[in-house]
Amino acid sequence: MTVTLLDPAGRVGEPAKQLAPGIEVLTGARIAVLDNLKPHAGYIQGGIARLLAERTGAVVSLEIPKVSAALPAEPEVIERIKESADLVITGSADCGSCTSWSCHDTVVLEQLGIPTLLLATAGFTELAHQVTSLYGLSQARVLTVRGPLGGSTDAELDAMALEALENALLLATTTPAQ
Repeated sequence: MTVTLLDPAGRVGEPAKQLAPGIEVLTGARIAVLDNLKPHAGYIQGGIARLLAERTGAVVSLEIPKVSAALPAEPEVIERIKESADLVITGSADCGSCTSWSCHDTVVLEQLGIPTLLLATAGFTELAHQVTSLYGLSQARVLTVRGPLGGSTDAELDAMALEALENALLLATTTPAQ
């Protein structure tokens, strides 16, 4: 009988990846929203996108859902974003599987050269940073809102979007140091 010993000290994570450059001037930029269909995620992401557009002269060019928060964005969804966006707001990172897949989508979009803001609630911001780091993107543009999203009223979500606006503007227009 042969016994195989496995070494549990294997490689963790992926090789380092680079962020797409921030967009210095958002005037005329096209903003897309990738909605993972979590309760109220698309509402607040769209609200942040519209506030950014109003403030900077950008346009909201696309609001598109993916099939499930528990799956990666479909190739055809990624292709539509690639064709119609200079900046993406995705998420929401506010539970386990939706955080990991939102992080995955963020890394995919950043590697396509599209700066991507990953919307996370305060309780899941650290996890979002850890997961994007495991995917090789150590300085992902994580945009934190206080949350929760599910169960919040439109007025509460609008207030969270407004509170996040300045940080969204900073994340979209800069490239965090790696």
